[in-house]
Amino acid sequence: MGFTYAGNLGGAGAPVVNNFLTNITMYTGQLVNFTKAGTDALNVGGHVSIAVPAAEANDDEFPIAGFVSGIVDGSRTYVASLSGTAQYGDRTTYTTTQATVKANGPSEVQVTLAIPGITLMKAPIYNAAWGTALTVQTNTVASSGGVTITDTNNLITDIIDDKATAYCRTGANRGIYRPVSTTTSTSVSTVAVPFPNAIAVGDTFVIASCVLGHGSMNFPTSADCIDGNHALAAFYSVYYHEINLEESGKEYAVFALWNRPHLHA
Repeated sequence: MGFTYAGNLGGAGAPVVNNFLTNITMYTGQLVNFTKAGTDALNVGGHVSIAVPAAEANDDEFPIAGFVSGIVDGSRTYVASLSGTAQYGDRTTYTTTQATVKANGPSEVQVTLAIPGITLMKAPIYNAAWGTALTVQTNTVASSGGVTITDTNNLITDIIDDKATAYCRTGANRGIYRPVSTTTSTSVSTVAVPFPNAIAVGDTFVIASCVLGHGSMNFPTSADCIDGNHALAAFYSVYYHEINLEESGKEYAVFALWNRPHLHA
């Protein structure tokens, strides 16, 4: 499953959930936006639709409403995998056939609302698409001061304002995280707070475009995971409470939406 409920910061109590109609096939674990009419319509006809990836910094054109936590209507089926997409799990199948609607009910999903600053969500971190692990970077140039990671596999090329995190997988700094201050090329990433030990040739790292505290978050069009290699100029504003990059293919983060989206561009 993609996005799941991880608790709330508003005290004791269950998550806030609502049932909404949708006019598009959807899966559990997908982020959703409320539909929007007008010139920038978003699947008008239902209450919610699959969330749209951010197109600019602090994007708020289609605010994230929450995530699908259940399927209400009778079309519910479980899909273990679906060729050509990342989506999986329980699915509602949208239809305009009146007889099918009469038999199953309209396409309807249960949505756990993402209340900014309150609702905690957990999601896997992948490289651009579900199931694609973050690229491991093997350091090729020693850094005695523990501040540079060099590898041509460094795919995040527009790191600014400490919006990404480097994690050492092997070497003397194993298990240590550092915010990445800048990436000046496709091969070198720099941290302002040095790793405590020298970075040797052959040490391995992963870098994800998220950082503890106030940071950026984006996702693929399937809206079922955090894109750990997204362009940092386009993002939703969030607050990361936990980032775990320990195991390849099992990286994840726990976060809440940030309720002051224009504080930091």
